Parts: sequence; structure tokens; C-alpha cells
Amino acid sequence: MLTLPERLEAVNINDVRLLELILKLHRRYSFIPLSVLEGATKGVTNLSSTLAKLLDLGLVRSRVGPEYMYQITFRGLDILAIAELTRRGVLARVGDVIGVGKESEVYLAWTPAGTPVALKLHREGARSFRNLKRSRKYRGLEGRQLWIDIAIEAASREFIALVSVSRAGGLVPRPIDRALHAVVTAYLDGVELEKVRGLSMEEASKVLYDVVLTVRSALKVARIVHGDLSPYNVLVVRQKGSVSGYVIDWPQYISAEDLAAKEALVKDLKRLATYFNKSFSLNISAEDLLREVQGGEG
Repeated sequence: MLTLPERLEAVNINDVRLLELILKLHRRYSFIPLSVLEGATKGVTNLSSTLAKLLDLGLVRSRVGPEYMYQITFRGLDILAIAELTRRGVLARVGDVIGVGKESEVYLAWTPAGTPVALKLHREGARSFRNLKRSRKYRGLEGRQLWIDIAIEAASREFIALVSVSRAGGLVPRPIDRALHAVVTAYLDGVELEKVRGLSMEEASKVLYDVVLTVRSALKVARIVHGDLSPYNVLVVRQKGSVSGYVIDWPQYISAEDLAAKEALVKDLKRLATYFNKSFSLNISAEDLLREVQGGEG
């Protein structure tokens, strides 16, 4: 199977134009009939061979009905997002995958100046389609592939949350830009808390303090609650002999004004307290953490 960098190397501007057209037509069609593509391919040359190439690269899929029909894939969406970020001067090169979650893939990438950044490609629609398609929020989306909208909205929500919490003083990856379902942030050379071994009690306490500070800043200044905080969503970063704890993965955040926010906050803090007590022999309760989050200055 081709890697994302290999796919990027293989595509040209004509391929990107056809992918852009297919994405646009998904507003009206789940699978786009070949006859529709043939009537709308202004600016795209060699339609048949280009479609065959996109199929070979896994950037579109096909279905046979009264005629051949085509649908963009997540890999095709990846190419379009990266092409847009490249046009804006945000990205110059994409490297290997550095993280795979339930609903995202993260790649190491570089800016034109050679600065490393993290490129997160959301995949929420792949898992959440069955539940979310019944949501009142998405019920009116008849034509366009729903997973596209879900992934794009997840990226938008995460970028908004990162900007808000970063400005509030919380420790999160610094947001740089987003396009479609992709979010670009500053690269943090860290490890998920769940995978970290060998932290001393002092270091674990420092990481927990950083996370609580971020949760408090998010609540009191940005007015949001993470909503899915766990050892998988805390990144431990070692810098100059010290450790810091960054909170990642924000697309499911909840507004502080939402009736479910308090319950979500308490669940987040219970998971933290349980993990730190069990893994690092700390002695802290969720109630202690809640007082820290709700008290003091934001």
C-alpha cells in the first residue's frame, strides 16, 4: 500500500483539479456519475486516464450502476487539504506518520523554512457515521457524503479550541492553520502519557499540574471543557531537563454553558486522578482537582 508521501509525489495539478471537482460535486451526489463528470470537467484533461490514476492511487473509489460512478476517499481528501496548505505557504513537505488514533492520523511535516510541524488528518466520519447521520444537526445533508462534513467540522472545532485555549494560557500544541479536515500545529517531541514509563513522583506531579492549569484556563477563560480527557490525550514533553504536560485532541469539546459541561468536567478529572494515583502513587482526589480547576484565577 502506498504511503501518503508516495501518493503526494505521484499526483500532479491535473489530478488535484479533478479531485477538487469531485469534492464540489459531492454536494449533490454521493457517487458522481461519469456523465456528470464529463459535463463538468473544464480545466481537467484526459478524464478517463486521470480517473484510472486516481483509482490506482486510492484517492477515489468507483461503483457500477447504470454507469460508472465515483466517490472521493479520505486519501483523496488528504491530498486536497495538503495541496491547499502548500498553496498557502504553510507546508512544503510531508513525512512519515507519527501517530494513529481512533479518529485521526498525525504526520510529521515541514514548512518552507524547514521548521517541523505536526499535520493532523481527521477521520471522525469513518467511525461516527452511523450515529451522527441520525443527529438533527446532520439530517438535512442528503447529497454530500456525510463523513466529509463530519471530518471537516471536527478539524474546525479542534482548531477553534486550540486557538482559544492557547490564548488563554493553556498548554496545547500551538495552532498554525487548517484546511478541510487537516489541522497544522507546532511539532511537540513528546509521548502520550499512557505510554510514558519512569516518571518520578515529582515529574508526574508537574505533568498533572500543567494539565490542571490547562483545564482551568480552558474553563475559566476559553469557556470550554475538553470532554474526553484521558492519559491518551496528554502529551509528556521533555525539554531542558524538565517535563511538561500538554493537552491534545480537542474536537469533542463542550461549551461551559452546556448543561452537560459540569458532568463532563468531573469525568475528565476522575480519569486523571485515577490514572495518576495508580500509575505514579500520587494521592489526589477528583474533588481536589475540581477545586483547583474551579478556584483561583483563570
